[in-house]
Amino acid sequence: MITNRFASILYDNTYSETLNLLTNAEKFLKGYSMQRAQEPNQVRDMRINCEMTRVTARLTQVMAWLLAQKAFLAEEISLEEACSDKYTIKNDPFCLANSINGQEEHYPLPIRELLADSLGLYKRVLALSQRMNQGATSSSQNSKTLN
Repeated sequence: MITNRFASILYDNTYSETLNLLTNAEKFLKGYSMQRAQEPNQVRDMRINCEMTRVTARLTQVMAWLLAQKAFLAEEISLEEACSDKYTIKNDPFCLANSINGQEEHYPLPIRELLADSLGLYKRVLALSQRMNQGATSSSQNSKTLN
């Protein structure tokens, strides 16, 4: 796992970024639902809904992982639980997809930004989660060998 000093910086910054993206997603959906009522378009609405599901899936996984790390650092859960499948960021093709590539004109700027920002955050936390899980696995195996 990571040191408390580094964890605090990492956690605070990443948590703030995730929360900001969730807030932006909520604002977009509120505005979009008003526009959708005035200008119905089933194809556009289906595309937007699919991409907002992608954003939500990414941010939900990141937030769950962050909260597990915080709980571990506060000694509320074990290292094994913090690194369990329950909290691990998944290498999920749906979340990793950049589905609007080449079709940007079909999407409003706010959702394009949400998609790009949430994908970047998801990939960063995925890489960090994988590295931390490898470290936790190595640490766990070493302690079993010593016992």
